[in-house]
Formats: sequence, structure tokens, C-alpha cells
Amino acid sequence: MISSNNPAFQLKKFIIFFFAYMVFEGVLRKWILPNFQIYIYFVKDFLLMFIYYFAIKHNFLFNKKYSKLFIFFIIIISLYGLIGYQLDFQGILSYLLGLRSYWLYAPLALIALHVFDIDDVKKFLKINLYCISPYFLLILWQTYSNDNSIINTGFNSMVQNPERPSAYFTYTTQNTFYFTFLFACLFSKISITSNLTVKKFIYYLILIFMLLSSAILLKSRAAYLLIFVILIYSFLTILFFTKNNYFKLKKLIIIGIITPLLFLLAQNIFKKAYNFSVNRINSDTYTEMAIVKKYKDYEIPFIGISIFEFCEKYSSSCRIVNEIYFIPIISESTIYGAGIGAGTSAVAVFTQNKSFTLGEPENHRVVMELGYYVGTLFVLLKFFMVLFFHILFLFKNKNKLLVTPILVFISVLMTIGAITYSASFINFIFWVSLSIFVISFKSSKSS
Repeated sequence: MISSNNPAFQLKKFIIFFFAYMVFEGVLRKWILPNFQIYIYFVKDFLLMFIYYFAIKHNFLFNKKYSKLFIFFIIIISLYGLIGYQLDFQGILSYLLGLRSYWLYAPLALIALHVFDIDDVKKFLKINLYCISPYFLLILWQTYSNDNSIINTGFNSMVQNPERPSAYFTYTTQNTFYFTFLFACLFSKISITSNLTVKKFIYYLILIFMLLSSAILLKSRAAYLLIFVILIYSFLTILFFTKNNYFKLKKLIIIGIITPLLFLLAQNIFKKAYNFSVNRINSDTYTEMAIVKKYKDYEIPFIGISIFEFCEKYSSSCRIVNEIYFIPIISESTIYGAGIGAGTSAVAVFTQNKSFTLGEPENHRVVMELGYYVGTLFVLLKFFMVLFFHILFLFKNKNKLLVTPILVFISVLMTIGAITYSASFINFIFWVSLSIFVISFKSSKSS
């Protein structure tokens, strides 16, 4: 029997439990209950329905004005997104799966805003630091195991890229964003530490080394980009917003000097994995990108080379530009689009529709799904919100040191991340991070 004497406290426990479940869901699917992996994938839906029921019962979802406005926005977009579907069994079920990919975790973020405060966030960050050591050891184990070993492929060989460590997850992109979230948690904690003792100093250096090593072993280009931006943001925030010059200097040394040195050390220890990453840097199939197809002969001002030549030489950078610059895809869409979530992984599997497999290029897919009017406005709204969050951060946020790495994380996800592609950990960790960012505007009870 669940005690409801303190429903807010109960909801906190439920959300923390659900966070742990989302991290270790892949462990259940890969190694413990592989024969039930399809059913395990949907267990989170039932867990969430219980949390949502409990929250609504105790008025922790709709009693804030911003919650009501956001729910209204979701309803309007969702109703519009129905237009692209046929109103038969397959169409309705596809529509529901599409909604699931877009909004499954959004109410959870709203509930977190109601029940968590800034002190809870600090505790949550600290808890995540304890997860870094086992995470690193698992990745190390996977790295030095054969690609076809169970620790890499899981039972039934369900892992898509066994040559790259996936840690607890079933595919590497989820693992990349979990790694980045841990990295953001670590540098948030370093930034807010007021008394940086020798013991804490050494502790943080060990954790930094483990995560930098993990980044190299992951062989992910996105991981390098994200940690670089987090470091730059954290360095500048500490430089301009830390009052104690003594501790400011220590933190700046950690971020600006010791962290790069630790990266060089990890790079030399794991040379093979690092060289693999170097070889992948500009290995994208650039000729398939929409920006290349549309503007391949256009000469870039001040650079003097064409789009095609630039993308041929710097395909990774071209990929980022291609995902942000979604204009070429507008002409391929229709006024109402294919329907909300029509290009997401769940709908693609259900309908076996091979003609709409845009997948991870989020902004392009959203335009195709919601049409060239609403889809374009939806993408532009995401870009505007990133700018708006930065303005709020600079002028309204009193917990800048804590939330800077989280701001980087949500900004990248909202700009180029596949946050509506599937109801996966990537989508989930985006909503968790967004709730942390908004909670950071609250005052600390202990302050």
C-alpha cells in the first residue's frame, strides 16, 4: 500500500525510480530478459501512466499556469498532426505511436517542476556522479571484448553497432547522450562546489579522466563536440560569475588546463579508439544531404569554395549545417504533412513504410510530418526557445554555475537532436534536462 501522506515526496521517489529504469532498461532487454525485449520496451508506458495518474490525483500537473499553456500547445499540435493520417485502424494506431514519440515524457517534466526544487536538483546531480565509475568500467570491458561477444551484442545480437560500446543501452546514440548528461552533471557539480578541498580536487580529476576516456572509447563525433562546448560554457560562466577568486582560479585550472591534459593522457592510453574517431570525423555520406543536393554549386562567401567542395572536405560540419538549415526540405513537404510522428521509428516499424525514413535529421522530419506551415513554425519555435533560454539564463537565472552545462545539453538537443524521433532515452533525458533548467530559476531553501 502506497502512503500518500506526502504525495510530493512519493512523486519524487517515483521519478527517480523511473530515471533509473530508463538507464537500465537496455540491460533488461540485452542481457537479463532478451526474449521479452519487445514487451520490456513498453513497460515504461505503464510506469508513466501510473505516475501521471498519481500526479493528477494530487493536483501536481495542471495547477500551474505554464503547465496549462503547454498542455494546450500539445493538444493543438497533436490535433493538427492527425490530418495527415487516414482514419482507419492503421492510421489511428500510427497516429497514437507518433504522439507517443513526440510527447510521452513531456508531462513528466511538468510534474518534476511541481515537486522538485533546486536542492533536489543538486542532490540528483551528486547521485549521478556515483554512476560514472561503473559506467566507465562497463565501457572499458566492452572495448576490450570481441565485437560479437554477449557483453557487446547482447543476447540475440540486438545491438546495432557492437563495434562501438553501447554501455547499458541497445544502440550507441542513446549512450552518447547519457554520457553527455553525466559529463554535464559532473561539470555542474564542479562549478557549484564552494570549498574545493584537495580530496574533492583529486576526486573530480579521477571522474573527469574516466569520462574523457569514455568519450574516446565511445568513438562518437557528437560526444567530442558536446564536451568541448560544455567546457567552453563552463569556463566562461565560472570566469564571469564566480565571486571567490581563490576557488575561481582552482576551477578555471581544472577546466582550462588539467582537463585538456587529462584528455591528452587518455588519448595516448586509448590510441586505437582515438584514431578510429579521427577517421570518422569527416566520413558522412555528404552527397545525400539536402543542402548538397539543393545548393551544391553555390559558392560560399569569403571562403571561395562551393557547398559541394566544403561538404566533401568537412562532411561532419556540413551535417550539422544540413540539420539546422531545413529550408531545402520545405519544398518536398505538403501543406498538412504526412502526420505527426509519421517518420518516427515506431510508426516506420508498424507501417513498414520505407518511403518516409528521414529518421534522425529532426528538423527535416518534423517539416515533413507537420507540413510546410506548421512544421516550419514548430522548428523555428525550437530555435527561438534556445535563444530565449539563453536570454533568461543571462538576465534571470541565479544558479548559472549549476545550470550552464545543462543549458548546453538542451540547446544542442533542441537544435539538432532527435528529441521526437522515438520514445527513447534521448527523448527522456531531454525532458529531464529541460525540467532541471526551469527548476534552476527557483530559490534554494538552504540559501
